[in-house]
Amino acid sequence: MPRLWAAVRRWVVTGWPVATAVAVVGGGLWAAVPSASPDLDLTTAALHGTTLETVRPSDTGEVDPLLGAAVDAILARRGIAVKTNNLALFLRDVAPELRAEQTQLFKNLRTIGMTVTYRRAEPWTNYEAARRYGLATGTFRVSMRYQLFGTKLAQTATDVGYTYTVRQGRLYLVEDDDLDQAIGAGNQPWDFGPLQLVRRSNVLVIVNQGQLPLAEKLADQTVQMARKVRTLWRGQLQQVPVIVALREKQVLTDLPPTNPGDEPARVQAMLSPGADGEPVGGWLVIPPSRLQTFDDAQMTHALIHLLTVRLGDAAPRWLSEGIAEYAGNQQLVASGRGVEVAKRRAEVRKHALGDLTRLPSDAEFTATDSDDISWLAVEQLVKQIGVQRVTYFYRQIARRGYNDAAKERLMTEYTGFSQKALVDSLRSLAG
Repeated sequence: MPRLWAAVRRWVVTGWPVATAVAVVGGGLWAAVPSASPDLDLTTAALHGTTLETVRPSDTGEVDPLLGAAVDAILARRGIAVKTNNLALFLRDVAPELRAEQTQLFKNLRTIGMTVTYRRAEPWTNYEAARRYGLATGTFRVSMRYQLFGTKLAQTATDVGYTYTVRQGRLYLVEDDDLDQAIGAGNQPWDFGPLQLVRRSNVLVIVNQGQLPLAEKLADQTVQMARKVRTLWRGQLQQVPVIVALREKQVLTDLPPTNPGDEPARVQAMLSPGADGEPVGGWLVIPPSRLQTFDDAQMTHALIHLLTVRLGDAAPRWLSEGIAEYAGNQQLVASGRGVEVAKRRAEVRKHALGDLTRLPSDAEFTATDSDDISWLAVEQLVKQIGVQRVTYFYRQIARRGYNDAAKERLMTEYTGFSQKALVDSLRSLAG
C-alpha cells in the first residue's frame, strides 16, 4: 500500500525574470469576487498598461487586486456552472480551441455528480505558454475542491493547472494541462472520455461509456464483499467505496508509487483540503488488465486497504499487506477454496520461514515471499492475540510516522510480541 497521504507535496515556484512576465495570475492570497462587476473585463486601466508585462507578484506573494479578482470571478463561475448544470456559463471564459475538451469535462462532472469549487493558488513560471500566446499570459495552480453526491465522504481536493491569456480585454482559459507533469494534474476519473456511473447503497462505480454491465457486476461484488469484510475484519472502513474501472492506465497516477508491487488494485487517497491533508476516503482503482478477472478475494484485499487509508498509512508494510492478505485468504476459505489456501501456506512454511531472520522491510515488497511472510505474520498474531488487539495495534502505529524504536515499543505493548519474538514464532512453523 503506497504511502499516499503521509507524503507532503511541495510546490516550488521559480524566480521571476525581469524581462518577461510568465505567470501573472495566482498568488498566495485570495481576493473576493466583487458582485457589482461579474465580468471584470481586463481593460487597459485595470492592467496598468497594454500588456501584463508590468503586473508581477509583490515580494509578499500578492498580485494585482483587479487581476486577482478577475481570475477568482472566472473560477467562481465554473463552480456555479457545474452546480446549476449551465454548460454555457462553464464555457464562458474558455477559448474556442479548448471548448470541445472542456465540454466533455463538464459532462463527466455532471455524470459523476459533485459540487465543485475552485480556489486560486500560487503562480507558476511557464515560458512556453508566454511564447505561444504572448506576454499577457499566466499559468497558475488551482485547488479543485469537490464533494461527491450520494456519499457521506467529506470534501476533498485535487490540483489543476490553468493557463489564461488576455483576448479582447478579457481572460480566457487556453490550456488546462500545462502542469500535468509538474503536479500530476489531469489524471482524475473525470479527465477521461465519456463516463457511466452505477450507484448502490454505499458504493459508487465509475466506468467508460458502454461498460455498464461491468459496472453493475463490480457494484454487486463490492456490496457483497464489503459486508463480508466487515465480518472478517472488524474495523473502520470508508463508508462509500468509490471504484474506478477505466481502460486508461494513467487514471489517478498523479503520485509515483513509493512501494512498487503487484497489487490487484490501487488505493489512492482522497485528501482533505485542510492544512493536515488527512484523507477523507479513497479511490479504489482496478487496473485495465484485471477488469475481466477481478475476483472476490482481490476485492476483499483491496477493500481492506481502504482501512489503511482511513486510519493512516505509516504502519510497516508487512502489517498493512499482511492484514489485506489475511482477509483475502479468509475470503478464499469462505468461498470453498480452502485447499488452495492450505497449499499456499504449506509452501511458504517450507520455503520461506526456515531461514527467516526479520520481517520484510517496506522496500522489499517486490521480493517473491514478502506478501506471504506478511500474511503468516499477521495470521500468527491473530491466532495468538485475536483480531481486536491486532486492530488496536494497527490504529496506534498507522496514524503517525513513528521511528523504529517507537514502533517496536508499541508492538510489544499492544501485541505482547517484539519483532524478534514474532520471527522466532514464524520460524517454529517451518516445515
